[in-house]
Amino acid sequence: MKKFVWILALCLGSAWLGASEITKKMRDMEYSINSMQKGFFYNDKIQITKGLREFKQTYGEFKKHNVFDYLKSSQSMEENIVLNTLKRDEESIQALEEALQKNQILKAAEIHADILHSCTVCHALTRGW
Repeated sequence: MKKFVWILALCLGSAWLGASEITKKMRDMEYSINSMQKGFFYNDKIQITKGLREFKQTYGEFKKHNVFDYLKSSQSMEENIVLNTLKRDEESIQALEEALQKNQILKAAEIHADILHSCTVCHALTRGW
């Protein structure tokens, strides 16, 4: 019986650590998105670039996790939407880098808004809003 309790505790603890790690990555992505937004508000290209670099790094780390652990079994049909959102975000990160390199700040701001929108869509789906 003790062995069963230890195995159960280990499994639950591992699941909790995985979920908390994903939550930490999401918080880091939120911070970098906000940092980029401040850069747009205050005409600070360096802050935008720094925020984008942090977002890109954290996003890469986030994608290593199984984000579908957040979806309930009733949301399985929404996996394709989540996958498409993740793919679009990767494309948007690349497009944002290119726009900043070409000093196309308004285009970069639009792409930033697209990334923020995709975050909201994914959160709405996974949280059942």
